[in-house]
Amino acid sequence: MSADSDDDALSWGAGKDPTHIDSPLAAEPTAEEHEQEQTGLSSAALVAFGVFGGIFLLYVVGWIIAVQRLTTNVGNPFFDFMNRLGEVLALVSPAAWFFGVLFLTRDRPTFVRILWLLLGVAVLAPWPFILSIGIK
Repeated sequence: MSADSDDDALSWGAGKDPTHIDSPLAAEPTAEEHEQEQTGLSSAALVAFGVFGGIFLLYVVGWIIAVQRLTTNVGNPFFDFMNRLGEVLALVSPAAWFFGVLFLTRDRPTFVRILWLLLGVAVLAPWPFILSIGIK
């Protein structure tokens, strides 16, 4: 077998591929187009948001336990309604804070979002549950 026959098997003969179609070169994106591209979050930010989501989920569970332990019966329908409303708001506030921060700060830098989530961790802690752990 000759070397020429091997080379012929790897070429299209005249040096031009008949199925090749020339296309225009892609233009470099302008600065405006580059700024408009959505950049994804870093892995660290996604992990941080996951950790905060877990914390706020635990807060919801803590508030559920705290509300079940509290027993108040005032007898006045208005005060009973306001007490129930406060319990419902306490139950949904951690989840509302988490999703609200993620939705309302989506155009802000990641550190701003994390600062708002840290504020929520400090403010929305289920203190009735936390303080009743040591009390029996």
